[in-house]
Amino acid sequence: MLDTVFQYRTLIGKCELGCGLDWDEIELVGRIEHAFASERHDGRKFRRQMVEMDAVLRGDQINDAVTIVELGPGGLVCRHAPFIARGEQVEIVIEDGEYCYRFRAQGKWLRDDGDDYKVGLQFIGMPVRLHKVALSKHELDVVDRMLATAA
Repeated sequence: MLDTVFQYRTLIGKCELGCGLDWDEIELVGRIEHAFASERHDGRKFRRQMVEMDAVLRGDQINDAVTIVELGPGGLVCRHAPFIARGEQVEIVIEDGEYCYRFRAQGKWLRDDGDDYKVGLQFIGMPVRLHKVALSKHELDVVDRMLATAA
């Protein structure tokens, strides 16, 4: 699910930058839009799926752990969130296995949720996916021996 949203936002971001898409990419965008088309006539372009993901919400003086409860190609809903004004831009960081996803979004709506808020965010721009790499243990090599000899 997360990878599908990443692919869609990457392709839409590519279009927004004016780079254009090839035929396979256009077909993929169409398939994703069809798969997530809203079945209700409430003005929403995409339906969101219920999920349970931990994430970090970052912005101007914001660096809070949140729980994503709904996710779709157009945006997400998170709980346990800080106050985010309508139109305020934030970054959502989601760790998923060997990848770290970073989506830019802006606040669309806010509801009181006990001690904190439930927030609706709309994706903007192009996301980033980082591949986490585990560093191996350092093994002594020629450079280490040269440094030891020189000392």
